[in-house]
Amino acid sequence: MGNDDLLHGAPIGGGLQGERMLAAILNSLSEAVITVGRDHRIASFNRAAERLVGIPGEEALGKDCREVLRASFGPAQHDCPMGELGDGGKPRVDVEGTLVRADGRIVPVSASWAFFTSETGEVHGFVISFRSFEEIERIAEERKSKFPFRDIVGKTPRIQRIFELVEVVKDTDSTVLITGESGTGKGLFARAIHDLSPRREKPFVKVNAAALTETLLESELFGHVKGAFTGAVADKVGRFEAAEGGTIFLDEIGELSPSLQVKLLRVLQDHEFERVGSSRTQRADVRVIAATNRELKEEMRAGRFREDLFYRLNVIPMVVPPLRERREDIPLLADHVLKSLRKRGLDRVRAVSPEAMRCLMEYPWPGNVRELENVLERGAVCSRGAVLGVEDIADEVREHGRARPKETTTVPAADFLSTREDVPSRSMYDAPTGERDLLLRALEEHRWHKGAAAAKLGIDRTTLWRKMKRFGIT
Repeated sequence: MGNDDLLHGAPIGGGLQGERMLAAILNSLSEAVITVGRDHRIASFNRAAERLVGIPGEEALGKDCREVLRASFGPAQHDCPMGELGDGGKPRVDVEGTLVRADGRIVPVSASWAFFTSETGEVHGFVISFRSFEEIERIAEERKSKFPFRDIVGKTPRIQRIFELVEVVKDTDSTVLITGESGTGKGLFARAIHDLSPRREKPFVKVNAAALTETLLESELFGHVKGAFTGAVADKVGRFEAAEGGTIFLDEIGELSPSLQVKLLRVLQDHEFERVGSSRTQRADVRVIAATNRELKEEMRAGRFREDLFYRLNVIPMVVPPLRERREDIPLLADHVLKSLRKRGLDRVRAVSPEAMRCLMEYPWPGNVRELENVLERGAVCSRGAVLGVEDIADEVREHGRARPKETTTVPAADFLSTREDVPSRSMYDAPTGERDLLLRALEEHRWHKGAAAAKLGIDRTTLWRKMKRFGIT
């Protein structure tokens, strides 16, 4: 079968069955695929093309492709194949441009095309495929939203070891004790354990032991019956009952009073409890995850925490490091926080300047990730431009950075590469080494393996690919 046959719908293998097979193949593709004859008339138009362009295939077939597609790839890129048919056009791969839909909306796309030629080299037409960047980003966000670690950002070895530990313990009911300073994200790991476990379809119930008085906390945990104490005007379901079949997360466990420690110990040992004011014993089918920012062994030595309770809780110990011990993650965290702020409508700031990033890297972060989030949110609110500068960050962070010699600190390559494309030049291109050089060094170091180079730089493959295109790196 020749190229002209393909363009004019000749069957694969002959007959109507072959035509249906060809249509099925084209319609099974997620990319928009269009074949065009030498006369610029559209010969085939798959379902993905219908969705992208916004018109039915029947309406597109036979029409001039230049009228239907209205694509542009810019003077700095390659011309559209529609203008190359008579000039011995060349195949192209992953050319960035835009496409105007039937409803007038402009869609950023990546296109690839190849030409149908005869044995003498005469061009008979071409096939072009489009991928919408909007669709690519939507799929990436959808996959990310299903990933339990979506809100936990980090590539340092200590964080990666916690990820591995979560994977190991997720299918068990073993009690987990998460320790770490305030603001390190202990609750996020607790949630990830639940979301990965067989209990994920059941409730995840959180209780902050430091937020309530002893009497109220006991009622909150175990519930109470009517008349159990002044103000108990009706029966109340406790958090252990509410978490039946699921997970209960006991935050700030080091704040429990001695009497509540005894009652919690019973739940862990016998899986039983009573509501306040009731003598009826109830079973507790829950997994317990506890967290604290206190050093429980010191609390035990001081007589403030029961030793037997500690060992019941500390079946699977998990220690979340403070931010000052994982500074390499700060560029990734900053990028993650800025993206989260954009979803909340604070979309002015797109990047952090190298000077501001140096201050962020040097600051000790006593409030850990929570403090970093607050500093970036304040900067996003107060900044006048798309780049967060030194003048936009909190005074204590800025002054700490100025007090230290600049020569002693180097800013990782990810600081310049973890942001979007639509930022002014001062965000990254004024860096002494230059973004293009950073890209080249990472690619050469990893023998041009794009996945490894992207991981090294702290960006995803799509971002790396776009930047390579932008700087003409092939």
